[in-house]
Amino acid sequence: MAVPKEAVWDRDPHTAAKHDLLKRYLEAWAPILLSRKDVITYAEGFAGAGIYKQGEPGSPVIAYDVFAGALHRYPKRMRVILMEEDPRRVRELEHQMALARSRHTDHIAKRLTVDIQEGDFHPALLEKLRSVGALGQPLFVLLDSFGGPDIPYSLLHELGHQRGTEVMVTFGPTFLTRFAKKDEGYRQRGDEAFGNQEWQTVFQQPSSHKFTFLREQYRGTLRQAGFTHTLYFEMVDEGGRLLYLLFGTQHELGLEKMKDAMWKVDPSYGVRYRDPRDAKQQMLELELEPNTAPLRRILRDFVSEAPDGRTVLELQRYALLETVYRPTQVIKVVRQLRDSGVVTTGPGAITNKTRVTMATAAPEPSPSAEQEALW
Repeated sequence: MAVPKEAVWDRDPHTAAKHDLLKRYLEAWAPILLSRKDVITYAEGFAGAGIYKQGEPGSPVIAYDVFAGALHRYPKRMRVILMEEDPRRVRELEHQMALARSRHTDHIAKRLTVDIQEGDFHPALLEKLRSVGALGQPLFVLLDSFGGPDIPYSLLHELGHQRGTEVMVTFGPTFLTRFAKKDEGYRQRGDEAFGNQEWQTVFQQPSSHKFTFLREQYRGTLRQAGFTHTLYFEMVDEGGRLLYLLFGTQHELGLEKMKDAMWKVDPSYGVRYRDPRDAKQQMLELELEPNTAPLRRILRDFVSEAPDGRTVLELQRYALLETVYRPTQVIKVVRQLRDSGVVTTGPGAITNKTRVTMATAAPEPSPSAEQEALW
């Protein structure tokens, strides 16, 4: 979306989806880390005003309320660090955070500190995190800009090489594909965001592949920065403009919890995604009954690559690390593959230890048969 000129603006459905995802993830993230550490930190580089025109809470307020709830169970401490460059939004943010604090007891508020900084987020955010000792400790950084590319690779690299840091980054490919080829300034911003010039190969890609190419290049940027595991969420606004939300972590548990959150986001918000391992690149909508046809294709191919087959535990870990799906969805899919004659398993119930092998002359399911198997 374009940068709003107003201090407070209308919240679009896709912002609501981001907030739903963020809330669900932080509700899992905070208790896990508070059970292990004495202090954890949450930071935002583009905090906004903390509220939208119709009174909906912004991400800083959502995060604060989640953390206050978690601190009722754990006698620990949390830091919230918020950066915002627009002075009008800073004033409103201070007001909204004061209101959030007033909803909780003084005992909680004393252990949940809020530090609001006015100014450009970089390098000020990194300097602030370093000064309070947050680097190297559990840290979640939300870099939710208006699409950019606004996040320099140097910041991601510094964060990614600190153990315990996770990031959620907004990335919009439109400006790079529309303007960067002829505009040196945009190309330079792209170089700074990706950390190299390899992304400029996008200009030689077919139009239909440009966005996907940039998305995968940016996932590579996150991995190069030190975030060994990445997920992406594809959002399209009312005007058809596409925006990616990317998550980076070093920990498999964080990846698993983010997947749990993404599959629970309200489908009315318009979030969708594709699995990068799916050869057909089928678009997946969030639904009450998830579409697992791509996972069936992916696991079938993975099993076929091993002469002795794979255990269910191997398939679950592959689903976690290499697909958008959750490990808990694997056993059901294996059962579907076995019932359709594609794979074989040992007798009895399917468990983590069950070995899955390709059936002799396994049938190739038709698209219509795959679709019917979903319902």
